[in-house]
Amino acid sequence: MNSMTDKRWFNRNIDNTEELYLAVEELFRQFGPVYGAGDSKIVPNGFFWSALAVNVLLKTREYSANPVQKECSSKEEEVTQYSFMHAETTLLVLALVVLSWLTIDIKKKTDGGHCHNPVHSRAGNKPAKCLIGNKFHMELYNDYIKLLENFLDVVKQGKPSTP
Repeated sequence: MNSMTDKRWFNRNIDNTEELYLAVEELFRQFGPVYGAGDSKIVPNGFFWSALAVNVLLKTREYSANPVQKECSSKEEEVTQYSFMHAETTLLVLALVVLSWLTIDIKKKTDGGHCHNPVHSRAGNKPAKCLIGNKFHMELYNDYIKLLENFLDVVKQGKPSTP
């Protein structure tokens, strides 16, 4: 019988964040922004969020290795497992999808010198290559990396203990 030390949560690594980024970009193309304003209220775009949830569930099913621990009970309904249907797996994939999109989005805005100054010359829908926009987004990207590194440090410090 295999122990949990043999098991991985995912059946493969996420080696291509571009794939996850493009899936979210497609949702923006289809459904628009994540929220809108109506009656002086911020209203979530239900179509976007519903489609994101479906996308995440499909990715969860694709990546989940379904680790199972059967040592505590031989009854199928009493095994401990984390399949694609479990909240922990779904939320992990949601986090990875969102972080993939954010990473590439901020990088593209940094590389393109993204800004909203209308006097900057643009070629069609190409970015203005604004040096100030580049610097602004580079600072955000660097802060983003620091936030992720800090978060990972906190996660490592809180690592569960084993008896």
